[in-house]
Amino acid sequence: MHITRLEAGSGSQLILVVDDQQDNLDGVSELLDDGPWRIVCANSGAGALRILQTQDVSLVLLDVQMPGMDGFEVARLMREDPRSRYTPIIFLSGLEQSHSFLAKGYSQGAIDFIKKPFDPVVLRHKVESLLEHARHRRELLALSQQLESERAFNASILTSAAEGIMVIEADGVIRFANPTIAAMLKTSVEALQGAHFMGYIKQPEQPTGWLQSVIYSQWQTNKNFRLTDFMLRSRMGESVPVTLSCAPLPGPRGALVLMALDMTVERHLRSQLESLTITDALTGLLNRRGFYQSMELALARIERTQKSMSLLFLDLDGFKKINDTLGHDAGDLLLRRVSEMLQGCLRPYDTLARLGGDEFTVLLDSLNTPEDAGRVAQKLIDVVSTPQSIDGVEFSLGVSIGVASMPECGQTVEELLRAADIAMYEAKRSGRRQFKYFCSAMQARDILLSPCDKQPALGFSEALRSTLS
Repeated sequence: MHITRLEAGSGSQLILVVDDQQDNLDGVSELLDDGPWRIVCANSGAGALRILQTQDVSLVLLDVQMPGMDGFEVARLMREDPRSRYTPIIFLSGLEQSHSFLAKGYSQGAIDFIKKPFDPVVLRHKVESLLEHARHRRELLALSQQLESERAFNASILTSAAEGIMVIEADGVIRFANPTIAAMLKTSVEALQGAHFMGYIKQPEQPTGWLQSVIYSQWQTNKNFRLTDFMLRSRMGESVPVTLSCAPLPGPRGALVLMALDMTVERHLRSQLESLTITDALTGLLNRRGFYQSMELALARIERTQKSMSLLFLDLDGFKKINDTLGHDAGDLLLRRVSEMLQGCLRPYDTLARLGGDEFTVLLDSLNTPEDAGRVAQKLIDVVSTPQSIDGVEFSLGVSIGVASMPECGQTVEELLRAADIAMYEAKRSGRRQFKYFCSAMQARDILLSPCDKQPALGFSEALRSTLS
């Protein structure tokens, strides 16, 4: 099948336009030919798949009705291929977009639909928005790969490093120590040999003697054993996390050989990786850190474009009771289900995040008025309030939402989050299952609340600062 290629622009991002009609290919290419991107065209589904196998495509504009392989089949095959699984797809169609038609397209991986003949302004806006999201995803993927490379590098260092070795007598006295364990404990081999091992164990608040220690009790089984997350104590009193591999030595005197692997580097790396993670493992949404980064980018963009932006702070009503009654597995399933419901109500370029527990935030970009945010909030309330069932148990969930708009409610991430948080608790106090716009009266009322009443509202900001520190 013949493939037509049209290169336009000099950008690094590539748009693939797929249509069996050459006039349509030419029309779309002409509308987009002055953008900071490149365009490649295919006049068949098979041709499109070949391009996706050989080129790094950032966005696909895909005609639905094509002979042989239609757009839905192309989308399905794209989602089965790791190379194109996450490439955003906009379906182009001249057909009436019925509910079943749209449902089929979205089930095959569509991000959006545009009906022919399409508005050039709408087409360009959607293309620019999705390309920006694609660029952000590539940057995050590159960061993830860099972190994985660093993790592998540090792991190789740990693997090749010599272990610290000590031999302990039955009475707990150190008979032998090698230079590695001495360096680990910031002392000398001479100081270790003849000293009691309990002097180098990080003791709990209620210290135990050698005969009551976990090492001695495990030793009495006369079997090899390993203690992970064990804490030694250096000569300076510092904690040294180690993994201890222990083996009884044969002989009438009885002794125990300890091999200590310093876990300080691994712990630091694990903490570093956790602090840089930006997605929520349960729902796949952004977490606090990821949402904070998106907010910073959005604020910078809004400052340039002078457009309106609103932040929604969501807290589920009744989730704790359902989670306690049906169990944590059901609670996790419900959170994933709610995440999908919320995502289905938003535009492709809106940002949804789970902050933890049953708290979510939504960043609504490029709004005409703050009232538009209220309409979105009501839509989210309606969809979450839909009756549900898990394991045959029927129930109804709700959500309270606080709305804060920029610049009326703040100019910084902290100010907007604080305002939306206060408005959300006002919605809770007013009866739940509703949304409230932030206003200055709420700020004054929040200041007058008792410390006990204010604690829930302050919890998020404190947690956020802790996460970002």
